[in-house]
Amino acid sequence: MATLEPFLVLAEAVSEGRISPSEFSLVCLPLYKGYGGPYPTAEQYEAATELFYVAHDYDSAGIGMPDLLNDEQVRLKAADIARRMHVLLQ
Repeated sequence: MATLEPFLVLAEAVSEGRISPSEFSLVCLPLYKGYGGPYPTAEQYEAATELFYVAHDYDSAGIGMPDLLNDEQVRLKAADIARRMHVLLQ
């Protein structure tokens, strides 16, 4: 069964500036795509998916599109998702 904790660690790291948005995207995209098993709840799946889309929208130049989010937007969105993940894991 998939767990939310690795995504929470990533969300907190980028929102707190411990890793850059580029490093966040580099880890988050393959982590999400290769993560196995169902999530314990639909809400946890939605939170992980939302974080994936933050990474995707930041790194969209890799697929031939302009980036949709800047560094500060990534940090703010990740902080919001991390807060919701904490609630979901209580």
